[in-house]
Order: sequence, then C-alpha cells, then structure tokens
Amino acid sequence: MGEEAAPPAPRDDTADQLFGRVVADPYRWLEEATSERTVRWLRYQHDRFDTGVRSHSTRAAWHRQVRSLSGAELIGVPLWRADRCFFEYTGPGREQPVLCTATASGSVRTVLDPAAGDPSGRTVLGPWSPSPDGALIACQLAVEGREEPNLRVLDARTGRCVERPVDRTRGPAPAWVAGQDGYFYVRGRAPGAIPADDVRLYRRVHWHRIGTDPDTDPPVLGDGMDPSAAYTLSVSDDGRWLVVGVRVGSRRGNRLWLADLTAGPLDKPDFHPVRSTEGSHSAVEIGPDGTARVLTDDGASGRRLCAFDPRSPDDPWTEVIAERPDAVLEEAVLIEGPHARPSILALWSREACGELTLHDDDSGKQTARAQLPGAGTVTRLTTRPGGGSEVWFSYTDYTTASRVLRYDAHDGLVAPWRPPDHASAPMAGRAPDAEWATTLRVHYLSADGVRVTMALVVPRDPAGAPRTPRPLLMRGYGGFGVSARPHYGPDVAAWVRAGGVFAEPHVRGGGEYGERWHRAGTRADKQRTFDDFHAAARWLIDEGWTTPQQLAIAGTSNGGLLVGAAAVQQPQLYAAVSCAAPLLDMVRYERSGLGPAWVHEYGSASDPEELQWLLSYSPYHQVREGRAYPAVLLSAFDNDTRVDSLHARKMCAALQHAVPDPARVLLRCEDLGHGTRSWSAATGFAADVLTFLAAGTGLAAPTPGTARLPR
Repeated sequence: MGEEAAPPAPRDDTADQLFGRVVADPYRWLEEATSERTVRWLRYQHDRFDTGVRSHSTRAAWHRQVRSLSGAELIGVPLWRADRCFFEYTGPGREQPVLCTATASGSVRTVLDPAAGDPSGRTVLGPWSPSPDGALIACQLAVEGREEPNLRVLDARTGRCVERPVDRTRGPAPAWVAGQDGYFYVRGRAPGAIPADDVRLYRRVHWHRIGTDPDTDPPVLGDGMDPSAAYTLSVSDDGRWLVVGVRVGSRRGNRLWLADLTAGPLDKPDFHPVRSTEGSHSAVEIGPDGTARVLTDDGASGRRLCAFDPRSPDDPWTEVIAERPDAVLEEAVLIEGPHARPSILALWSREACGELTLHDDDSGKQTARAQLPGAGTVTRLTTRPGGGSEVWFSYTDYTTASRVLRYDAHDGLVAPWRPPDHASAPMAGRAPDAEWATTLRVHYLSADGVRVTMALVVPRDPAGAPRTPRPLLMRGYGGFGVSARPHYGPDVAAWVRAGGVFAEPHVRGGGEYGERWHRAGTRADKQRTFDDFHAAARWLIDEGWTTPQQLAIAGTSNGGLLVGAAAVQQPQLYAAVSCAAPLLDMVRYERSGLGPAWVHEYGSASDPEELQWLLSYSPYHQVREGRAYPAVLLSAFDNDTRVDSLHARKMCAALQHAVPDPARVLLRCEDLGHGTRSWSAATGFAADVLTFLAAGTGLAAPTPGTARLPR
C-alpha cells in the first residue's frame, strides 16, 4: 500500500478568526492539489483505494453486472427544424451519444460522433441547437474530461465545421435567429480580464454572425451585471423576440429581459425587463401565435401558466392554467388540439411522477389526460416549429430504460417514437414494475411532524413485503429545487437484483412539492433536509425493511453534502456511505468552483448570522475525534469546475484522523468533470460504489447469468 510509516495527513494549526470565533481548518494545505505533500498524500490514498475496492474479491462481479444492465440503445427526444429532426443516439456499448439528423423520407445521417477523434470517451457532447432551416447545428464539445467546452457550428449534411470553434462557451445552447444567419450565445471573459483569484463566472451574452471573427462578437447583455450571473436564452420561432433569463448567485429567483429584434440592429437589442416579484422564478416562451406564455412561481409555489402580449411587457399577466394543490407545473407547450382548437399540453409532477394534461388555451380548462406507461418521469416536451398536434417527450422509471414517446392531441394517443430507419426495431426498456422489482410509494413523518414521501424499489415478492430486513441503499439530494424523480439506473437495478432494497425520499430542499418545499430546506432551514433524511432512515428501520448495520446511503454534489452531514450527525443509523463530488467545507465553499452562485441556497460565511447556519451542519467542521463513523467512500473528480475536489480531500483526512480504523475511509479520484461521462467511466464508478457499499452492508455479490438488459 505504499508509504505508511508517517501519518498520511498531518494536521496543522491553521485557523480563521471569523466574527469573534476561531474556526479551525487543520487540512487547509490539502486545498493545494498540486503541492508536493498533497500529491504524496494522494498517492497514498490511491493505494488504499486500490487495495480496499479495486482489488476486492467482489468488484469484478459487480462490474460485470452493471455493464450487463447498461449500454442499451438510447434515443434522445427529437428537435424538429424544417423537414428534418435532430436527436442523440447511443448504440449498445457506445462510450458517448452521437448527434444525428433524419429527414421525413427516412434518411438518417450522423452529424457528430465524439468518439471519431477520441475513442477514449473523454470527449463529451454538450448542449446543441439546430438553425431554423436545419442547415447548420451549433453544439458544445468538451475534450479530455474538461468541463469548459468549445462551441462548434457544423454543416448538418456533411458534419464539417463551417468556422473555427469558439472557446469559453459553457452555458445554454445558442439561440438562432430565423433569417439572420447567426445566433446569440453565452461566453466567458478572457482569462486576462478576470481577477486572478476570482472564481465567479464573468459571462455575457454575445451576438455572432456566421463567418465573422468570434473575438469581435459584441456583448449584448452582461456588462455591469453581477459576475456570478448565469443566463438562459431563447428566440421565438419567427426570429422576432429574444428572451434572456438572468440568475445571480446571491439572490433567489431570476430576472427576465425581453427584446424585439425587429426594432433595431441585432448587435444592440433594446432590452426591457419582464415584470415579476423579487425572488420569483419564471420562464417565457413566445409561441407561433405571438403570445408570450410564462411558467412562473410568482404567486404560486407549484407554478402556474400566464400569458401576456410581448409588445407590452409591463402589462398585468392573464392566468391561463392555475396552480394545482397536489402537483407542480413543470412544462407547457402550445399545440393544435381536437377540432383544431389552440390547446396547451401541460406537464405536471405529482409526488415526483409525471402527468400530462390537455387544456383549452382560452379558458385553461382541462379537456383530456394522456395515458402514460406508468408512474415515471416525463421530460423535454418538443413540438414542430409553427405548431401541430404532435408532442415528443422522454419517459423513464426505476425499472424502465429511457424511451421517446409521441402524443397526438387529435386522437389523444401516446405511442413509442423512433427515427425512420429504426421504426420497425423493438423498443428498448421494460414495462413498469418489471418482473424483477416492484416500486412502492410510502410516506413518513419528519422530526417536526411534516409528511414526507418516499419511493421504494424492492425485489419482486409474492407476499408484497420483506420477510427479513435486507441491505438497503438510500439515495438523496434535497437541494436547489431539484426533484428526486424515478429513472432507470443500472446501479439501482444491480443492487435490487442482488436482493437489496432501494429507497429515495423526497426531502425538503428539493422541488417535489414546489418552491415552498424547496425553500423549507435552504439557508437557515437547511437542517430540515438532513432531519427528513434521518427520519426516512428511522422509518425504514422501524418498518423492518433494513437495520442500521445494513443501511447504505449515497449522494452526489449537493447530495454529497446531504450524506456527509447525515454520516456525521447520526452515524449510528448508517453502515456505509458513498459521498461523491461533495460540498463538505461550508465555511469556504464560496471560494472555489461555482460556490459564489449558490449563496442564495446556503448563505454566506461573510455574514455573521449565516456563518452560524453553515457551521452548525458543515460536515468537515462537525467531525469529532474518537467517534464511530460508518464506512465512507469519498469520490473526487479532478476536472470538476462546479465542486472543487478539495472538499473530498479535506473530509477524507479529517475522518481518517478521527476514526479508530482509517481503512474504513477511502478516497476515489478520477480526472473527469462533475457531469456527463463515458459509458466505461460511468460503469466503472458504479461498480466501485456498489463494491464498497455491498461490503459494508453484507449484500452478496451477484452471480453470473443473473442480469440482462431491459428489452
């Protein structure tokens, strides 16, 4: 295992004086990833991880199982432009999806294959958007596992670049302008224009015309705005209206800006603010009828749909679809309904599961409900530009691989969709509640008496209940209004097929019940997120599903904060923890990654009251020497520009110092980013995590021949 004679992570006396209190930080030296002693310490951790996980006797079995349950054919939701559609396609065993286009006649062509120049899978396709005429497509491409992509414009017929790539373009897909041979996009400032130690985004919205030098592209919005601002972009199908959403890290909600592109030059649009209440979040789409429709939580925690004339953005909105008390409005699109009446197809989330309802555009009255395959997740409603009765979307649940479905408002039917040359092939995915598992929805009470819901995926059992407690994996997130929606994952399938149970509680901080549910788990109330998670663990133990010795927990990013806090607050409840890409030093989180953009969620250590909130639960600061903690696997990603890997390093050192057996705390490092990764990297990560958690909870490794891909 390498050098073990000296303590692997010496503690020093580094401390900060913050508003009259001393805050110790004995492992601050581990923030310097490339220093000699950090590199030496990382080499030691790498050897420990190899011994503890990679060389474990069950790792090959878990890896084989995960690979056999993943790698199925996946087709993305199509985007329609003129007479063609564009979609992502992942063939069985492919490392990354390819970007394809298909014509109405059935001809399918690959526009971009990230693996063509990089078979390692470390080149990742990011957001993309076709031009209105379908001739060009702008796409982001990140290379070598990095998260800062280049923007490329490709000829949709040949796949060739039509101009040189543009760097520093991390953000939303470009918004093309019909008839103008150009687009609006988000770009960061050049490195020399940003203060050396400033980690804020410093991005602006630019206008680019095809064939011109991108370094001369004029900024149209962003000068004078907070450097932490993040943007969303959309242009109406007719090319007249530009909508920009702006979100600043220190404030809740967003601000919308609207410009009439026919009123002046495109490089100097005249922006007008869209009226809204401070702290609310809204999104605007302008339909082919020229009406602006606003999906907003302004005056509606579960969101409502309103409309206004974009020529008069200051006028009061007209409510079209009211807030529902039992569901959250996620998306809404204008389509042609029965008898050619203008209608709205609304996507709702009820207890984190999707519902589709059809409404009259004038009255908002519900006129129909689409029949979905089951209680799962619906995302990405797309229509043809200019209207029509068809809507395409993706569907998945815990036992069904993602598939594309098509809804036609004329006959009310939902049917599978595939590209023309795949139309006769069998669909990927199983029916809900496949023969290997049953999905249950339960509820429990949190510490303050609030009702919380939870999904359980259990091995198929004729008796309908477990006969004895089983190893159980509980996953959580609980932040940023993100809902814990059902989706198929080979890691969950492998765990349940091996005889374990999977649980996913809808803790506060998420978006399962609207903005109030989100805010109830933020800032001064962040502890409620952890309390909800602990209550879920106790309920599962009390109801006989598992025991503390069999309960594993897992979370990534903000979910890493959740399970990190859970492990140090109530260590007696948990046997093993997977804590990936986590936020763990909440006193210094604003100083790295995208931390400055999250102050609205957590608070700031620069404010004395908010520092108290953060210190009360900051996992790194709550580790206590000599306390018995569960086995912990911390996963860090060296190219992560959102959550710096320093959090995992410092927490690993603190836990290894605190526990009697440091071998129970391992650090897994990988030179990838925070998000999308290749098939091989994803299956390797899942196998490592399952090996560690199964060993910690007593779940037997799968035997050969017990897994097969979803049909």
